Amino acid sequence: MTPWDEAQRMLRKADQDRAVFHAIKNQPGIDTETACFHAQQAVEKCLKAVLLRHGVTFRRTHDLDELVDLILDRSLPFPFAADHFSLLNPFAVLLRYEELEITGLTLEEAEGLLEEARHWVDDLLGAAGKAS
Repeated sequence: MTPWDEAQRMLRKADQDRAVFHAIKNQPGIDTETACFHAQQAVEKCLKAVLLRHGVTFRRTHDLDELVDLILDRSLPFPFAADHFSLLNPFAVLLRYEELEITGLTLEEAEGLLEEARHWVDDLLGAAGKAS
């Protein structure tokens, strides 16, 4: 599979998490942690799609900061502050298994981060086209 194909596969997975986030975010009985888990997963997969497209190897991780660091280390276009997606990090694993108070992130903010990541990857990979 080419880097382009791998990136597109990862974006399809990101879009599945994005769709789940939008479907459940306002549903009764669904807590913020569950909805934000899917926002975090979608952003994670967007970051990984960029790395895959550029042939960057990464370890199996859910850490958005680690993935952003890889993007920045390779001087790939990243129009956000290095910690832009950091507020989503706890939703990857910690808040899925722990009862912790959520501070500093609303569903609307999580949605904004998710949409920013998806639009950025569209702009970046769309501009790159299928050229290798």
